[in-house]
Amino acid sequence: MDELFTIYDVKPNDTLSKIGSEIGMTGDEVRDFHNENCERNGLMYFNSLVGIEKIILPKNYKSATQIKKENLDAVPPKILSADLYVKTYQVLETYESDFENNMEISYTLDIQLKKLEENPVQSFVASVHCYDFKKNGEKPDDKMSELSIACAESIAPINFIISSEGKISGIFEFEKLLKTFVEKRKELEDFFIGEVYAKRMDQFAKSLADEKYFEKQINSTFLYQVLFPKMDWFYKESAWKEEFYLVKNSFALNCIFNVNFNHLNENEIEINLKGEIEENSSLQELLKGKKFNDGAEDAAVGLVELKYKTEKKTKQLLKVEAGIALLQDGDIYRKQKITLSKI
Repeated sequence: MDELFTIYDVKPNDTLSKIGSEIGMTGDEVRDFHNENCERNGLMYFNSLVGIEKIILPKNYKSATQIKKENLDAVPPKILSADLYVKTYQVLETYESDFENNMEISYTLDIQLKKLEENPVQSFVASVHCYDFKKNGEKPDDKMSELSIACAESIAPINFIISSEGKISGIFEFEKLLKTFVEKRKELEDFFIGEVYAKRMDQFAKSLADEKYFEKQINSTFLYQVLFPKMDWFYKESAWKEEFYLVKNSFALNCIFNVNFNHLNENEIEINLKGEIEENSSLQELLKGKKFNDGAEDAAVGLVELKYKTEKKTKQLLKVEAGIALLQDGDIYRKQKITLSKI
């Protein structure tokens, strides 16, 4: 007998409803549970208790209402809390493709969330600093990669405005980013000498002068979509439609998401979200970041999975495992995975 089941000896005055009421089930649920498990346990299928001596019952039955309550009690609150994040996460990003070299990027991420007091609508400033980058386990040794990291480091940390719902709604004091970079550029030019590097720094400065463009870069980055989820994702009870960027600096696509909950142990819960592209768009359009006028002949297939592990008592985010897969003609064109782990 399965350790999750028990055999109940039917008494003369028993009814299905009476038996069920003892363990929080309806009579129909008692009958259906028995009938789903009776054959492999050598007992009879039944519609009524007439002539039935033994039935199978679950040992630890939980109704849909009980399960829902347990989930809601365990997940982080629907309104963002400053205590959601721990101070530091180790991040690992991997990129796999049949058309490009596979790559692994690791780095450390510090985050601090503070209430934005002067805003009448509750919101937060999230100070995010990414550093100690490694490519395929080694510190980048090519000058262009070093320059890209140095440019990003020159304006770190970046301060995001986060709504009470959990998503990025803007860049806090955006105008200061360009000023900061201009002040530090001279130091970079002393090390990165030449026209190629000057053009790269010009491009970086140009992105800091265009707030709309910079925000699109941020919002379409997989890391920040994962790091700043909508808090109501953890409260969904049925499938819903959500816009998601599957390619950086492209356009967002409508995806259909579902969520389920896995109580890993008495202290931790995993919230697992799975999404699939619903909108008709080709892979070429996505990669170019532009929709063609004649429409998409071959609609892209894209899959998203986001797993959030949180602590039930503190509601803190302990770990995230997420992935995007783009398929072409049934084969995987590109896979991107990201893992954030509490340090």
